[in-house]
Amino acid sequence: MDGFGDSLNAAEWVTSRLESEDVSHAEVGCVMKESTEGRVTLAELEPGTEHSQNAVWWRVFVEGSADYRFTTSLEESHLADLVGRSIQSARLLDQHTPARYDQGTTHQAMHPGWSVGGSLDNQSPSEKLEIVQSAFEDAMDGLSLERARASYHDTRIQSALLTTTGTTVRSTLERASVEIVVDPTNAPKMQRHFGSTAGMSFLDTLEKQFEEVASHARRNGEARCLRTPPDIDSPTEIVFGPRAAAELFHEVCHYLEIDMKYFGSSPFAVGDRIGPRSLQIEDGVCAGSWTARAFDAEGRTTTPVTLVSEGIVRNHLHDTASAIEEETVPAGTVVPSLGYERPPRIHSRHLSVTAGDTSRTSLRTGAAVRIESVESARLLNDATETKRQSSMPPSVQYAKDIAETTPSEFSDEATNQTLAFPIQIGYTIDGAERAQPFTDGTVIVSLSDIQSISMLGSRRETVTGTCTKHRSTVPYAITAPAIRLTARLSPE
Repeated sequence: MDGFGDSLNAAEWVTSRLESEDVSHAEVGCVMKESTEGRVTLAELEPGTEHSQNAVWWRVFVEGSADYRFTTSLEESHLADLVGRSIQSARLLDQHTPARYDQGTTHQAMHPGWSVGGSLDNQSPSEKLEIVQSAFEDAMDGLSLERARASYHDTRIQSALLTTTGTTVRSTLERASVEIVVDPTNAPKMQRHFGSTAGMSFLDTLEKQFEEVASHARRNGEARCLRTPPDIDSPTEIVFGPRAAAELFHEVCHYLEIDMKYFGSSPFAVGDRIGPRSLQIEDGVCAGSWTARAFDAEGRTTTPVTLVSEGIVRNHLHDTASAIEEETVPAGTVVPSLGYERPPRIHSRHLSVTAGDTSRTSLRTGAAVRIESVESARLLNDATETKRQSSMPPSVQYAKDIAETTPSEFSDEATNQTLAFPIQIGYTIDGAERAQPFTDGTVIVSLSDIQSISMLGSRRETVTGTCTKHRSTVPYAITAPAIRLTARLSPE
């Protein structure tokens, strides 16, 4: 048997071996990945490349501690050696708070994916890249550009997951993305990520997505661009456009992941106020979304969960072990890392922030600036930043062990959380109108500033990308409206 059958046989062998060992619980997955990648410019189409990979991964719990392994070598002798080392590593972790498991819930299921309009696998790499280049050329026509490029990547993933408690799930997922860089001669450089799991229909949406970027570039070039934002020392009224607001809420919702609470990094408990009564946030599963999955890395069906309603924290994001401890129900939020090489992490799927009814004019009236887009946030708390960037064992309970080793000078870690967003593009505001665009500078938002949100716009946008958590790269997606709040600007 070739391809997926080989990796499935290997996964079944690993599962059987783990069942015969002294382990508490294990999830074993197999994947067959078939990928295309390539890059285009307005003048050139680089040859696309194809590659495939069969692999097996597992997360094993021994005496309540966990270890994660990934391998593309499916030989039985190699797997036997790796299983032995994996069990030993979990045992040596000596986690203080052992994880508990749901031994009774088992299910079998299959999901075919969300492809619409055909499979990406039906097109050759050159055919797919030609579609990308044609859409890119049409959208950028007439713009004066220093450079422009689009990088395309897709992966078709056939996967199966087996557990030592009897769960078996199989799924197919086609995940595609395009990252573009557009550098006009008379306007700030723009970067965008577009992602989907909707198959060929994703390629049909690219021209419209590219045209929106080109429209922004043309508008930005109509005014003289400032290098830095205005010098405003004190907190001021700032409008975050939908894209900037999406990045803000992505970072804020990290603090609703239960391991952030166990680390001692999050100030939020269920029932706490996080924002105004108008703030509603759901973590959902949207068909065709860049982040869409039918099952998570524990084999749980992915279901929506209300994180915030009426400005109050209603739920955290959990794995099975933390859900048992907190006496709640997991919603399938243990997200596999892209490529599966690194452990899965508790993370949101597709965050949806409910829109308000405020017009663009009302949002801008009296505000100092509008921030259109930002880069990923820097965490200004050194303890939290160190924990986020560290390699973390694949068990949420180990976060408590790390919290116990936090230096005493960070005793206020949970209540001293500030996010610094480097500005890509912003605008000064004159009355209710956008004035001069600016680049560079930083907008600084503390978690307490979220309560100062006074307006939510009526129009939403979706932002997609990738996020690194404990050295695992996971996809993210957020749909959010523009917001107005009080925050600080720094020229640095």
